[in-house]
Amino acid sequence: MEGGNPMRKFLYIGIFALVMFFSTAEVRANSLENDPVSSVNIEKSGILDLDMIKITAGITKKHEVTFDRYRNISGEADKGMVITFVVYQEGKKDNAKIYTQVVGASGLFSQLIELKEGNNYIIIVAKQYEQEKAFKFRIDCKDTTIKKELEEIKIINILDTAVDGKNALETLVK
Repeated sequence: MEGGNPMRKFLYIGIFALVMFFSTAEVRANSLENDPVSSVNIEKSGILDLDMIKITAGITKKHEVTFDRYRNISGEADKGMVITFVVYQEGKKDNAKIYTQVVGASGLFSQLIELKEGNNYIIIVAKQYEQEKAFKFRIDCKDTTIKKELEEIKIINILDTAVDGKNALETLVK
């Protein structure tokens, strides 16, 4: 790229830096007993290891944003473990939905939870024998009209050639 456009080089380096910055695979989850779980890692396979249970799908970090009204949380745990999912919105705890299940011989669990527009808090309680741990997550469910508006936005490729022979980036720089 010797003699090439220096702005194009800068753009490529900037995009590369952003991709590297946002491609971290570390997640933090907090226990409700103010005993923060030290940094919980997502392994290369995408498993969120919370000690007593491993979440393999449905939640990947402490706070997420979605347009979906349902989320299927699944994972692995020891046979006989009782897993409770409490889903509520701040100030509306009386409308909380509670889902409970006992893990069977396969060691797998899966729970479909319903989300409402706004901030949904999910508390996952894992209990076996006398040991119990709780983890709190938040999923912000956005209005579907926002999704439709975003889908209708036309994105201009700044490297496409314009009518006058210059691309949009060159036009903006000059």
